[in-house]
Amino acid sequence: MQNQNTLNYSSSTAFSSDRARPQISGVGRVDTGLLAVTLCLVGIGILMVYSAGHVLSNNQYGNNFHYLRIQVIACVIGLVGMGIASYIPYRFYEKYSNLLLFLAFVLLILVFTPIGMGVSGAEGGTFRRWIAIKSIRFQPVEFAKIALLIHTAHFLARKPERIKSFFHGVLPNILIIGLMFGLVAKQPDFGSAVLLAATAGCLLFIGGIRLSHTFMLVGAGVSLLAGFIISSPYRLKRLTDYWASLQSPDATSFQLGRSLEALKWGGFFGVGIDDSSAKINYLPYPHTDFIFSVLGEEFGFIGAASVTIIFMIFVWRGISIARRTENRFGALFATGLTLIIGLQAFINIGVVTGLLPTKGITLPFLSYGGSSLVISLVSVGILLNISRSATRTLPKARKNEPK
Repeated sequence: MQNQNTLNYSSSTAFSSDRARPQISGVGRVDTGLLAVTLCLVGIGILMVYSAGHVLSNNQYGNNFHYLRIQVIACVIGLVGMGIASYIPYRFYEKYSNLLLFLAFVLLILVFTPIGMGVSGAEGGTFRRWIAIKSIRFQPVEFAKIALLIHTAHFLARKPERIKSFFHGVLPNILIIGLMFGLVAKQPDFGSAVLLAATAGCLLFIGGIRLSHTFMLVGAGVSLLAGFIISSPYRLKRLTDYWASLQSPDATSFQLGRSLEALKWGGFFGVGIDDSSAKINYLPYPHTDFIFSVLGEEFGFIGAASVTIIFMIFVWRGISIARRTENRFGALFATGLTLIIGLQAFINIGVVTGLLPTKGITLPFLSYGGSSLVISLVSVGILLNISRSATRTLPKARKNEPK
């Protein structure tokens, strides 16, 4: 009997072995729906990065276009990468999954070497999240996200029965996820660390992990998460501030209070593009973590709801691609890529609207950040390639078959 926590991605052939996979006739078409919503989000992101960041850009760099210029360059690179990735067979990544995972760990370690770049954090201390080579810098965690998904999907696809065993299936994955979690959390980038672990955990669940092991891992994860929060004063303060805000709206933290004010000022239709007042003096990180707040103020509830719906369509299209994919690795990989973007969007929107505790995590495609934008677009390119494989032409009818 099929494990109840394994999703059925297609009627009767989901996650089937390669030997049972039908031959693909010709090259399928890309998922135009996914491509359309992605380009829509990228366009909105370019507009909002300028609108939310040009005042800060002028104050810090003496011109209004510093953040916009970098975002546009990243967009061009990302779109080229998306186009190339849409034609590279996705099975290529499965072949080199171990190498890509090893490279991800090397890059995460290099963050703590002299080529790693540190910046002062708002809560004190130094964030070491970038590798800087001359004028080029990037965040290795963005590459690590993809590498971990590839490795997990490959592990679950190669010998599906291993995941039923704790020592031979669950434990090896947990050790890798835990090591990557630790390296990312040490930067510190607690939000990305949780996102990585949560997405990989979802893949293990979808891949057929036993429910008893699932409950055990969830319990261990919650305990570990609580330990990380308690050990850090500023993380603990964020959690207590969030709990206080649930008890009384007047007890919201500084960041959340400013975010909610911006959304309130936007009303139903918004104050108009580039007319946000919160981004000038009140709202922290208006072009990154809280760009959704600026969007809500300038375009109102209509604009904020529209962007939320677009992200929901993105997730729907990604899961649809996974469900249509006969190959087990392709289905799991597509699911992971969709989940990691969808979960990141959900967390960011949840934070700026007060539904979740404050945590520094950006909004995919919209927030300023070259590494994130490039990797997100490449991820979409991989999804488009998987959609090509999922779209098959019908075989020609034989001459002796009735019409």
